[in-house]
Amino acid sequence: MQQAARLTRFIDRANCKRPPQKPPEIETEWLLSSRPRATFSAAQMFEADRGYWGIENGLHLRLDVSGGEDRSRVRNPTSVLNLAMIRRATISIAVDWIQRCRNQRQATLQGFYDFMSSKNHRRAFALVTAEDPSWSPP
Repeated sequence: MQQAARLTRFIDRANCKRPPQKPPEIETEWLLSSRPRATFSAAQMFEADRGYWGIENGLHLRLDVSGGEDRSRVRNPTSVLNLAMIRRATISIAVDWIQRCRNQRQATLQGFYDFMSSKNHRRAFALVTAEDPSWSPP
């Protein structure tokens, strides 16, 4: 280990829409790096930490919570890779669908899954088999 840093955050959940609202809290995180200070500044460590949480809160969270990736019991390396690619492609299509969805209550990953599974999976199958898929959310 070449360097360490302490990152302290003030977390205010007063604007959180989900009850119960928690009082403001202070969170401390320790950052460790094997890179020397001359090549990896404190600002770069901070940006690397922010980048990590951006990934964790974005795609990774969607894959874990809605996609059930952590619950998967598939162990064959080829099958794991194939399922991971399918899940990520599905998330990419879902994000585009969510951004276009007119019904804000349905503009969720679960709403996408429900919409695609309606009519006996014909919509989902038509989406992936069409040469020029033109579909619009409800």
